[in-house]
This record gives sequence, structure tokens and C-alpha cells, in this order.
Amino acid sequence: MLFNSIEFLFCFLPIVFTIYFLLNKTKFKKYSNLWLLLSSLYFYAYFKVEYLPLILLSIVVNYFFGLLIQRTNHKKLFMILAVCLNLALLCYFKYFNFVLETLNNLTFTHFDTMKLLLPLGISFFTFQQIGYIYDVYKKDASYSNFVDYALFVSFFPQLIAGPICTFSELTPQLQDENKKKINRDNINIGFFLIVVGLAKKVLIADNFAPFIGQVILNEAMSEFFTSWAFALSIALQGYFDFSGYCDMALGIGMLFNITLPINFNSPYKSLDISDYWRRWHITMGRFLKYQVYIPMGGSRCSAIRHYWNLFFVFLVTGIWHGANWSCIFYGTINGILVCINKLWKNTKIEMNKNLAIFITFTTMVFIAPLVMIKHIHQYFMSTKSMIGLNGFDIVSLEGFNFVFQNQNLKLNFILLLISLIIVFCFKNSNEIAPKYLKSKNISYTIILVVVFVISVLSITKGSEFIYFNF
Repeated sequence: MLFNSIEFLFCFLPIVFTIYFLLNKTKFKKYSNLWLLLSSLYFYAYFKVEYLPLILLSIVVNYFFGLLIQRTNHKKLFMILAVCLNLALLCYFKYFNFVLETLNNLTFTHFDTMKLLLPLGISFFTFQQIGYIYDVYKKDASYSNFVDYALFVSFFPQLIAGPICTFSELTPQLQDENKKKINRDNINIGFFLIVVGLAKKVLIADNFAPFIGQVILNEAMSEFFTSWAFALSIALQGYFDFSGYCDMALGIGMLFNITLPINFNSPYKSLDISDYWRRWHITMGRFLKYQVYIPMGGSRCSAIRHYWNLFFVFLVTGIWHGANWSCIFYGTINGILVCINKLWKNTKIEMNKNLAIFITFTTMVFIAPLVMIKHIHQYFMSTKSMIGLNGFDIVSLEGFNFVFQNQNLKLNFILLLISLIIVFCFKNSNEIAPKYLKSKNISYTIILVVVFVISVLSITKGSEFIYFNF
């Protein structure tokens, strides 16, 4: 079930919300979290019921290991074993076919690939549980009953694509009796974020898809103009798609009085690439920092080892984005750029703020296509055109047959302009939401309702959020 679908917005969400708060008003309130858990598992099973046993098995196994770590003297052994089992499960489903295909190509062997389908959200619920196991080991998470633990893992607003929560920031809220009453302010903020997120997804991100799809299908990124429009479209589609998801996840959580961690903070306004990765998928960066970077030694080691640690974290980030060479190259480039940025900071040279933002944004536009295309030669084709190696001729609008062959593709350029204005001239949703609540201006609510209606009417068939594939 997708956030941007009629069945979710008008059936699933209202039913879950209503029954949850009705239960909390009766003698059955102790079952309200069980209701949320069952609803979340239904939400997950709606996509593909065959993968429901997988997440249930993962939850049971990790809960069991959490108990073992808390109650035995072999804490480190069980922590390592639990982490290895989680990573083995993730690698099997996400990378097994890629490894076999690579071996076949490099060694001319003929291993049969199993054509495994990637279980939805496996990266996110696996990382969240690895974080839990590590917190239990460090005594930052305490014992919880099975229902509350299972709900911590599967809470539907953040199950499929984050944010990746820690046990201590989510479970106490789910157990807090004061949060089991309807809160009108939270509903207002939740509605605001849901509408804004839905509009970002349906009205902006999804409308880039026809142009991007046509360019990839026809490998039409060999012209200077087309290649820049292609790269910008991918960068902005990814921005509004993930930003829209994060807004909706936070908004849905607020309906239930649950404050999820902010996961997206205007990354295209970043001053450098390190700043960019502190703003894009914030909770993923936090997970990698505490579960990979710091255990490797972080910055408390020799300079060479420090730069290797930085590079390795971003290599892992690239591999996480997808089981293909384009994503591995994406991680490699980011790792190199972050190390270069670190060296630049050591020079203490100050750069003009606007110039720094422009350079960072342009850099991310250059490498954005890597996470969308599966064949790396298409990326090199696009990059070659973007830097002018195929010439700088910008064809006339009349002669630009590929882009202007139909009305849908013409709208892409208008969409690019509107998107750039929104990104660089407006504050983000999390900054605007408190002001919307304080204003209590009925005209703003009317505008919000109109945007919601337009967005709902624009839903033809639910398109998955891009991060569902990761």
C-alpha cells in the first residue's frame, strides 16, 4: 500500500486512526499498540504477502537475540552473531544475484541466478534492528515486551523507507499514555505535512518520470541541452520524491502523536558535499556514523586511516543504493569528493556562500543519474555531453524533436523552473509547519484543502517512492 494511493488515504489511514483512539478511550486501551502492530503488518503484507513471514522471522530472531544479550555474560558474542545474521539476510536478497551475474561476466561461468525479488523495506527494518542490537549491547536500550518491540520495527509510517529510528526515540512514545489521546495541534501539523508531501510526490516528482523514462529508453543523452535537462530532472525528481515521502511519514506519525526524527533538511542548500550528506537521509547517515564509521576508528586514528574510513562509509552508501555498478561508482565518487572536501577544509580558505551552494548543487546534479540508470555507459554518455565533449550546440525549440514531441515532455521544462524556485527560494516543510500551526489562518487551511484535492485528483495509479527500491 502506498502513501500516495486512494486506498491508503481514504480507507487504511482513517480506519487505523479511528480504531486506535477509540481503543484508547475504553477498557481495551492496552490493546491499542497491538492494533497498530497488526495494522502495520497488514500495511506491509499489502504489497506482497509472501514477504510477511520474512519480516516476522526477522523480528522474532532479533528480539530473541536482544534478550540473550541482556541476560547472558556473552554479550559481545551474541551481538556480533545477531549483526552477522541480519547482514547475511540483507546481502542474500539484495546482492546474491548481482554477485552471480558479475562472476558469470568476469569468469565466463554459468551460475544460474535465482531472480530474487527484493523484499520491500528490508534495508530499513534490518538497519533499524541492527541499531537496536547494538544499543542493547551498549545498554542504551532496555527490555520491552514483544508487541512494543515488533511495533518499533514495523510502525507503518516509517517501515518502508525510514526514517531509521532508534529504540529510545520511538518506543517510549508508543508507550506514553499521554500520547494516546487525540491532539488537535498534532493533527493540524500532520495534515499539513501529509498534503505538502503528497503534492511534492504527485504534482512534481511523478511528472518528471515521462521525460526521464524517454531519455533512458532512447539513450538520448548525447546532446548538451538534453543531457543537462536529464540530469537536472533526475536530481529534482529524487529531491521531491524523497522529500515528499519524508513529509508524509512525519505527518502520519504526528496523527498518532509520534514525533519521528527529521530525515530531510534542504540538502540542495548545502555549502559542501559533507553538509549535503548531513541533510539528505539524515537517519541513514546517523546509522552509518555510529555502526560503521566510529567502530572503524572514525577520526581518532592516523590521517590516512581517517580518510579511508570516510571513503569506505560512502562506498557502503553507494552499495546500499543498489546492486549494480552504477551505484557502486556513485558511492566511490561521493567517497572521493568527501575526502577532497575534508582536505579543502584543512586549508581554511573561505568561499562565498552562494558560490559554495552552486558548486555543491551542480556536483550533485552531475552524479545524480548514477542512482537511476542501471547501465553505467549511459552515465558516461550523459556526462560527456554535459561537459561539452559532444559540442555546445543548443538546438532551437522547433528542431528539438525529441523533447518536444508531445505535450507531456514540454511541461518538463516548466516543471524544472518551478522546482528550482521552490528548492532555493522557499523554506522547507519542517520550517513552515510550526508557522502554519501558529497562524490559525483559515485561508491557509483552505489553500491546503485545495492542494490536497488537486493532488488526490492527480493520482492515476500509485507510483512507488524511489527509496522503496533501496
